Amino acid sequence: MTTSPKPAFAEPTLAELIRYNNWANQALIDTCQTLDPSELEAAMPGAYGTIRDTIQHIIEGEEFYISLLTGHRPRPPFGWATKPGLPELKDYAVQVGNALAEAVNQTRPTDPITEVDGGNTFHYQAVVVLIQIISHGVEHRTNITTTINAKDHTPPALDGWGYLSSDLKRFSIREKVNE
Repeated sequence: MTTSPKPAFAEPTLAELIRYNNWANQALIDTCQTLDPSELEAAMPGAYGTIRDTIQHIIEGEEFYISLLTGHRPRPPFGWATKPGLPELKDYAVQVGNALAEAVNQTRPTDPITEVDGGNTFHYQAVVVLIQIISHGVEHRTNITTTINAKDHTPPALDGWGYLSSDLKRFSIREKVNE
């Protein structure tokens, strides 16, 4: 028996926010790959942890969000305890980002989510997970860019303007007028 695929429900803005999230993760990892290995072990008071550990945390969080939305958690081709390098994290972040985009595209904001944590069961709408995806990424990417800046490096521009600048042609609404 063949089942037809679920229809896409993501609003265009939500889908774009997930594309932004995935772009920001990749841009940040690209910048971090230019850092000295000792700088990847840098941390700031009040932040999650080292740069490398925070990147891993972002990706693991997105695995969890996928599991909340789909019931299935992606698994990396490595063990997290081995502390994979940035090239491996970057490759896996692409896979997780694609899976996250697909999961979000198949989810209505009002879809029910059931989460079991520490013996407690929580029931809530998917919109909470959708908000958390963006909030969590921004929070921890900010931890990392603050640490990069404190180490006298230029962090990537991961805000909306940086996203615009990454693909001006795609976001242009009209041709440039000759002056």
